[in-house]
Amino acid sequence: MIVNAANIKKFQTTKQLVEIHHFINPDTYTIGVIMAYDQHFCMVKSIDPNGKINGLLLVNQADIYAIEEDTDYLRALAIKCDLAKKEGYYDIWHVESLIARIDLQQINFLWTFLQSAYQNRRVLTIGFTDDADLDATVTGYIKELNHEIIHINYVDDYDLSSLWTLSCQLEQINYVRLVSFQTHEYAALMRTIFNEQVQGGY
Repeated sequence: MIVNAANIKKFQTTKQLVEIHHFINPDTYTIGVIMAYDQHFCMVKSIDPNGKINGLLLVNQADIYAIEEDTDYLRALAIKCDLAKKEGYYDIWHVESLIARIDLQQINFLWTFLQSAYQNRRVLTIGFTDDADLDATVTGYIKELNHEIIHINYVDDYDLSSLWTLSCQLEQINYVRLVSFQTHEYAALMRTIFNEQVQGGY
């Protein structure tokens, strides 16, 4: 489906599961429910392949080139979501209670979320387009932040000799993921190995 403001508003209203295509790699996409949007970003309750909520995403609307609905995969995933709810593992990170506390009428989700993560040393995942025009991600906490650039301290699973720092222009950001399995895992690594007082959730 061609993406425009009307379609985004429709999916935000219906709260249905959709596939959001916003990566350079066409085989990679986000599945979730569009909860709100501002001028530049959609807020998405992300769903993983097992039907569990895996964080709250901000997806840059400029990078979205297709939104699919009512596919066989989405039908199958909806059944998995129902099972996850029934068995009690649908929302183990309490993302829905976080969404309930957010002002969904605000006008700058990205800056609000980045500033909150920075001030509270919360681990987050940043997806961006790297210098080779490929999809790239980094998970860590924000070391420095201004309206143009973000500096993130992160852990390399294969080299635990120190924390590393990556810088990214805000205009390069494709998505931001909060309160996910990955943010909790990397917060645990940083607390345990480097004694960094960080949080994986809200």
